[in-house]
Amino acid sequence: MNDVDLYESELPPPQKEIVKRLRDFIARRYPRLTESLKWHVPTYSLNGRNLMGLQDFKRHVNLNFFSGAKLHDAGGRLLGTGKQVRHLSFRSIKEIDQKVLKEFIDQAIVIAELSVTIV
Repeated sequence: MNDVDLYESELPPPQKEIVKRLRDFIARRYPRLTESLKWHVPTYSLNGRNLMGLQDFKRHVNLNFFSGAKLHDAGGRLLGTGKQVRHLSFRSIKEIDQKVLKEFIDQAIVIAELSVTIV
């Protein structure tokens, strides 16, 4: 059992089910991303650049996009008002829309790849 598995195993329901569903989706669709435990939460990176992380709260789980302010969000689904980070919030597994996840994760990957090329 790795650190992220341990993190997930210690969560209460429904957070455990939400985190499991999100982790499974990311692992299946995005095998290039590296999953690790950073800042006490599951974090996903591409070539050493942090893209997103899962964060559990008492009644929900957020999927944080670290460069979320740069993501195109015509539907107004992303939450947050900070300089960079935006998030999707899930109170149950029913709220997980794989099409929406793919849309934002794909964008986050493109932004990460472009910023590496520019630097």
